[in-house]
Amino acid sequence: MDQDDPYRRTPAPAADRAPNPYGERDARGPEGLGGWLIAVAAILGLSAAFAILSLGLAVFGGALSSDVPSRYLGYVQARVAVDAVLLPLALAALALFWRRSPWFPRAFVAWAAVAALGKGVRPWMMAMTGELSMVMALATPLLWALFWYGPWIVYALRSRRVRNTFAARR
Repeated sequence: MDQDDPYRRTPAPAADRAPNPYGERDARGPEGLGGWLIAVAAILGLSAAFAILSLGLAVFGGALSSDVPSRYLGYVQARVAVDAVLLPLALAALALFWRRSPWFPRAFVAWAAVAALGKGVRPWMMAMTGELSMVMALATPLLWALFWYGPWIVYALRSRRVRNTFAARR
C-alpha cells in the first residue's frame, strides 16, 4: 500500500499569534470593570452625590439667600458654580464608564482637571474674604490636587486595564 495516502489528515503547522490589525487592544493583561476601575467608579459616583447634595443645600437650604454675610457670598457662589460644572461631567463620565466607551478615559481626565481647578477656586475665594492667607489658598489646593488627582489621571491614561477595557470596538 502506498505511504502517501491523499486522505490522511495532518495537523496544521503551529502558527505564531496573528498581530492585531487595529492595534487598539493589548490582548494580554487585565480587562473589564474590575481592579482599580472600581475605585474610579466610586470616586465619580461620590463626586456626583456630593455635588447634588451641595447644590441642593445651596438652593433649598438658603445658602444663596441674603442671610449669608456678603463676605462669604462669593465663596458660596464659587462652590455652587464648581459643583454645577462637576455634576454633569461626573454623570457623563459615569455613563461612558458603564457603556465601556473609548471616550471614558478622556472624560475622566477632563472631570479630574476641572475638579482639581475647582478645588483651587474655593480656597482662593476664601482668601479674598480675608479668612486665609493667599499663600495657603494657592499652595494647599495645588498640592492636594497633585497628590489626589495626579495618580488617577496617570492611571486613566497609562493603565493596561483601562486600555483593554475601553478600547474602540470594531
